[in-house]
Amino acid sequence: MERYSKVGMQELDQRLSKIVEAARKKPVSVYRYGAPWVWIVSQDDWQGALKEVSSYIPTGHSLVLLRPQIDEVLDSHRDQLQAEPGMSIAPHTVVHILLLQLLYSVPSEQQLHEQLNYNLLFRWFVGLDLHQKVWGIHALQRDIATLLDNPHAVQLIQKIIGEVFCGALLHMPEFSLNFALLHTWLARHSHLSTTSN
Repeated sequence: MERYSKVGMQELDQRLSKIVEAARKKPVSVYRYGAPWVWIVSQDDWQGALKEVSSYIPTGHSLVLLRPQIDEVLDSHRDQLQAEPGMSIAPHTVVHILLLQLLYSVPSEQQLHEQLNYNLLFRWFVGLDLHQKVWGIHALQRDIATLLDNPHAVQLIQKIIGEVFCGALLHMPEFSLNFALLHTWLARHSHLSTTSN
């Protein structure tokens, strides 16, 4: 037995109040031109559907397993990640975003922004829930540029890659670490080491 019912547009027009009443008991799928169009659901069903984004993330995923070590390094160097004037995204969140760009070799900030909109793993990793809007692309680009201007922040990213990921990368084929991008960030600060493990 289906856990929801289906109606067509014509039936919806004729019986709207009764269909809405029926939706209080179980969701109703409204079809238009033979294809699903919208759902009518009760408030309780809607709230139940808005699960935490973490409930969709496999507990054994490599990023999940390494997250505590990443956060430990970030917490111990929190004083190096002070928000600069005009930043709208927390600095530790920007570090998480940049780690995703490195680990998955996302080629541009535009594509990184797109991934943050629909990739549940990315959303979970940077602390966005299902109902939260992603920052605008211009705010994201501005805050990334601001953080990358901070030599201590860039050094911290290198430290996380070196201490948390480098030993694990051989056993975690889902990562495709972009060392060239990391070297580009490091090269902006001549007094930082441009070598990586």
